[in-house]
Amino acid sequence: MTAKPKSADAIAGGAFLLVGAGAVVGAIQLQVGTPDEPQPGFFPFLAGMILVILSGLLILQGLRGRSSGGEPFTHLKQPVLAMLGLVGFVLLLEPLGYILATAALTAVLLFVLKVRRGLSFGLTIVLLPVGSYLLFDRLLDVPLPEGILSVVLGT
Repeated sequence: MTAKPKSADAIAGGAFLLVGAGAVVGAIQLQVGTPDEPQPGFFPFLAGMILVILSGLLILQGLRGRSSGGEPFTHLKQPVLAMLGLVGFVLLLEPLGYILATAALTAVLLFVLKVRRGLSFGLTIVLLPVGSYLLFDRLLDVPLPEGILSVVLGT
């Protein structure tokens, strides 16, 4: 008995491979730097490389027929809602600021993924944006938009 190829996994892997390769090329154009002295393209380069590697693994699994199959979206509205959340994030990032825009995007994505338990939902919506803000803005000195919070906090 031979395994059937999962062409959908191979196609999705190929699409993500192209996105990852594009991120790597764009990051190199921004200058990558070193781990000790990262330049603007350092983190996009790492993210692109991780995406390339994971996409390659997905392609191999799809071609070998060893894919776990995953749980496909049952309705088109789930991926459409996720995409609208991402578009909203981009549009609201400057006016609302990183923390509030990221909290809103997190809420949309958790809703799409059907995570609706009160405590885990609420903690994720608060801890993810605040934690990532502290990491990037405060520890790594990557300036992030403060938006309306700058008025509230008086910064």
